[in-house]
Amino acid sequence: MKRWIAFFACLIFLFTMCACSSNEEETRRKDHASASLSAVGDIFLTQQQMDDAKQPDGSYQFFRQLEDVIVPLSQADVTIGNFEGNFSDFDFDATRGSYPAELARDLHKVGFDVLQTANSYSIFNGVSSLEMTKRTIQDNGMKAIGTYVSTKDRDHNQVVIRDANGVRFAFVAFTKGVGNLSIPEESGCSVDLLYKDYSTDYTEINEGYILNVLKKAKNLAPDVIVAAVHWGSEGQDQISETQQQIADLLVNNGVDVVLGSHSHVVMPIERRTVKFEDGTKKDCIIAYGLGDFSAAGEGECNSSIILNLNFSRHGNQTKISEYSYIPISAVDRGVEYADRYSVMMTQEEISLYEGNYFDRVNEDVYEQMVNDLESVRKKLDAPYPPEEPTETKE
Repeated sequence: MKRWIAFFACLIFLFTMCACSSNEEETRRKDHASASLSAVGDIFLTQQQMDDAKQPDGSYQFFRQLEDVIVPLSQADVTIGNFEGNFSDFDFDATRGSYPAELARDLHKVGFDVLQTANSYSIFNGVSSLEMTKRTIQDNGMKAIGTYVSTKDRDHNQVVIRDANGVRFAFVAFTKGVGNLSIPEESGCSVDLLYKDYSTDYTEINEGYILNVLKKAKNLAPDVIVAAVHWGSEGQDQISETQQQIADLLVNNGVDVVLGSHSHVVMPIERRTVKFEDGTKKDCIIAYGLGDFSAAGEGECNSSIILNLNFSRHGNQTKISEYSYIPISAVDRGVEYADRYSVMMTQEEISLYEGNYFDRVNEDVYEQMVNDLESVRKKLDAPYPPEEPTETKE
């Protein structure tokens, strides 16, 4: 009997020690932590890229088109992008945003953790495709944000939590609309929307709904709230009045980072200090548009960026400790290259070409990269909103 008592006593002792160790580790975690977040814009492909990725056996291999940017994407603690498309079992067609599951596999392989699915393509191929898209993303080790297969799914997964190095991220996502379609009444819970008039004029902001989502996020006690928003107009780098209003609504109600998509072009990034009624302040980042991450048709070179943010937490205070961006280009390198389509690091490819490494890109792509890099830097290196000129007295 005494041996059993001693045995159980040992078990209790070990359990107590483990619990104390866990509590001590949790206490140390709360003192200080740091983590990084990387973000890209619209993830989609052209039909030319799809054809290039198709293998002789009918399968698809997208990794080679993406591997040049694997280092900056995979080295971040959390990497997020806006996936404009659906996953399906058959009838793959890039013009309809219908992709094979191999794309999800390869997006995860190059470093993606979270994919926004609230966008123009959410129900483009039907509500059933929305469900398969979310399932395929999850089956490949990532999280989908902004779309739901049921009311229960929305209630439990409207806010996606990722813990990284002791920093707790909360992700939410909204879209301006669903490709000019109307969500079926029986599937009304399937997509988080920025506007009440999402299928017509995009003027009536869905304020109460947005605030409820943010309240749910704050109730989970995150260190950082990230809102991925599909908004604005395609091909336009001007920020609309309702975009400004939505940005204000988000950062004034707890959001630390706003990640914009849908414009397909790089837009300004605003670094804003928000002041609250209790006198506290915090710095926020509003990236109005990150451009196209991956799409390039025949003869095209499309520029975008990888946004990199570092966060540091001391006690209960978390701040953005570092902000930077990496220019990238989705390019058609030409028929003379075995791996014709590729997402490439713009500055590195320019430097290699100027160092006589002509086997990477041809002269036309090089010149386009130089022009695009200058354009991106003009947009992002200048303060936004533009600083008012200082008056001088003569």
